[in-house]
Amino acid sequence: MGDFLADPFKNLQVEYKKGELVYNDGNNASVMFVVSSGSVKLFKKDSTDQQIDLGIYQKGDIFGELGVIKAGKRYESAVAMEDTRVVVINREMFMTLIRKNPEIAVKMIRKFSERLSDATQKIDELVKRTGFRKSSDMFALLKVLGSDQVFPLALKRNLIGRYDPTIGICPDIDISMFDPQKTVSRKHAVVLRENGESFLEEEMGVINGTYLNGEKLESGRRYPVTDGDRIHFGLVACEYSERIDE
Repeated sequence: MGDFLADPFKNLQVEYKKGELVYNDGNNASVMFVVSSGSVKLFKKDSTDQQIDLGIYQKGDIFGELGVIKAGKRYESAVAMEDTRVVVINREMFMTLIRKNPEIAVKMIRKFSERLSDATQKIDELVKRTGFRKSSDMFALLKVLGSDQVFPLALKRNLIGRYDPTIGICPDIDISMFDPQKTVSRKHAVVLRENGESFLEEEMGVINGTYLNGEKLESGRRYPVTDGDRIHFGLVACEYSERIDE
């Protein structure tokens, strides 16, 4: 989406410091954004105030695009992951842009379709996670060490990896926000639940490895996991915990 960064949009850039909110859940939506430099994370909090990450957007990515299509409220929050510059485009500018450049309109429609599909998956994930915390389906937690982030494990097959909005990969558990060096693969590993037991299996093609209590896993092979086990997905350290009620 580099087209948006050309003139006359240079003068429409806004800077945000690391940790600064671009917008908040519930704000009025009337503009869309294109990342010029830096990165922005979208997230939403569920009914238990648990944060659900919706993806990280980098240079050339668009976000908040529903603001130029239909007036309403934001359904998620956006925060700068580092010092970031974004191009702000309002509805009138957007309509002028696509009228003058049909090629961009086609690209935008394609991009919107991808976003809609991905948003549907993320909403489904959010609903499931909220329900799982109140359900006997949840069998364990995945705690990200060095943070307060805790992910519930409730599916028979829980995919852990890095969300990629460009090609539409949406893991069940997205740990990309804890991996600034991008050592986690898009589809990194799965935690499986079968007959009351849990297993860890690395996906094929993982570059930076998966480690269970310091042992490097072989891709495609299942390893049993139990309460208190330490798992490294690339450089992201986690703990597998079956102490759900603590």
